[in-house]
Amino acid sequence: MAALEEPDQRIIERIFERISCYRNDNRDKEEVLSIITKYGWAIRYAPPLFRNSEEVCVAAMKTYGLGLEFLSPAMRDNEKVVKAAVSHCGMALIFAPAEFRNRRDIVKQAVQNAGLALEFAHPDLRKDQSIVYYAMQKDARALQCADESLKSNRTFLLKALANCPQALDFVDISVRFDPELVKIALGQEYRPVSPKERPSSPKPAAPPKPRSRRSRRALLLDERRRRLSRSPDTKSARDPLKPGVENSLEPTSIPEQ
Repeated sequence: MAALEEPDQRIIERIFERISCYRNDNRDKEEVLSIITKYGWAIRYAPPLFRNSEEVCVAAMKTYGLGLEFLSPAMRDNEKVVKAAVSHCGMALIFAPAEFRNRRDIVKQAVQNAGLALEFAHPDLRKDQSIVYYAMQKDARALQCADESLKSNRTFLLKALANCPQALDFVDISVRFDPELVKIALGQEYRPVSPKERPSSPKPAAPPKPRSRRSRRALLLDERRRRLSRSPDTKSARDPLKPGVENSLEPTSIPEQ
């Protein structure tokens, strides 16, 4: 329990110091194996002899599948080691040799652990409907890693989309709007949106009105005209600027601008 309370970086440094001190000798095998069984990632720092040992490598892969990258070439070609790696982490398939990426049992084990591991399978297995189906059950996004022929295979998609409706985004455009596929994926009939139902874009805001360029004198005359037009007893004041009428509304003094 004390080790779990320490920061991860301190654990890494402590394990690195311990395992790097062991000799490249079978006499230290038990001590190395005890560390590897708990901290599989430490196989990266183990002496070369133990990175070439099937027993030690299998123990490491059971707790850290991605450690397959750091094993010797002979161990990466070992079936037991590869199976232990993909069982713990399906994405370890990327470090497996080509012959294992073309093995149906190993690829099936990998995609059942991580659906997106289908990307690293042999192209022939990416056409296999059962392999792709297992991958989609784990991760619906695995359909994008499948062969193009399956993305437009209506019979296969009717079965796959029943449990993975999110995969509809990765279906080929030629069948993406198929009414039956959409009904299975979304649980409702597909109905195209009419132009009237589409949300309209917001109208642009009206431009601000330009400021008046009339002179201050004209504005003052307009203001006096409005005041006098509300007075009922002054008819001549209704249009003081009309020709022939004395303009008594002109201000006596206008402040300079």
